[in-house]
Amino acid sequence: MKINSVSPEYKLFIDDSGVEFFVKRDDLIPDFFGGNKVRKNAFIFSQMEDLPDVLITNGGAESNHARVCSLMARKLGAESHLVLHGCKTLSGFYNGNDFIISCASSRVSYVPPEDILKEITKQKSYYESVGKTVEVIPGGAHSLEGAEAYLMAVNELEVKPDYIFFASGTGATQAGIAAGIKLKGWNTKVIGISVAREKKRGIAAIYEIYSLLCDKYNLDHDISDIIFLDDYRFGGYSKFDNNLIDFIKETIEKQSIPLDPVYTAKAYFGMISETSKIKMTRGTKVLFWHTGGFLNLQATKAI
Repeated sequence: MKINSVSPEYKLFIDDSGVEFFVKRDDLIPDFFGGNKVRKNAFIFSQMEDLPDVLITNGGAESNHARVCSLMARKLGAESHLVLHGCKTLSGFYNGNDFIISCASSRVSYVPPEDILKEITKQKSYYESVGKTVEVIPGGAHSLEGAEAYLMAVNELEVKPDYIFFASGTGATQAGIAAGIKLKGWNTKVIGISVAREKKRGIAAIYEIYSLLCDKYNLDHDISDIIFLDDYRFGGYSKFDNNLIDFIKETIEKQSIPLDPVYTAKAYFGMISETSKIKMTRGTKVLFWHTGGFLNLQATKAI
């Protein structure tokens, strides 16, 4: 199966000081409802020697990664079993990723976060005991292959940006973009805006994958290559306030860019805040890499 993981890039606006803002729309990747998880998992699947009978992965109850894995597995003819932390939506509405996951006929186990590994091990043992082959993909596609997809994605950029901003979660996307920029020989500043993790933990997770990529592609690397800002988490994963919701509304109204309160709104908010602090000359190019997640807005409860 060929998966289209190429996304559009275009100039978004020019601010009053002449700084040019661009956006890379991975939310508009055409397959599996888009987003960075399509890029990552498409590459992960392509590296498998054989398609397993059962794919197991994990994430939150409204996980974009789980949605993509379940749809990919279904289309390829494999079963999928998702181990999700949180609870199944009890609302009568067809909400977000939960509805799409149900369309893919995935089996789902809902467990507390601390029981994820135990449940994955249990389900893997079960399927193997009945003679099925199993492949486990890390949550968020946090793997060397997942990051390598973004190293390669840097080659799609038509503009050489001075800054790249994006939502940084488990870290593979940031590791890949940072390594891809280094491979290009560009001096672009790659800035991840944390959606959940505090700086120390976030940088460690990114560097874990980044160092492997640099070793594979014979690149010099240092932990100082990783710029990870944790000032825009709005309290942590999936947490937000009315200020962020108002910001989403304003961005949609003025720029027609869809954002969600779990991932991209925090990153876009962080980008606007950070660029206002930096003295940039006319013609400076800033790229927002939109990693998707709009379906999370569809599952957001008003506060």
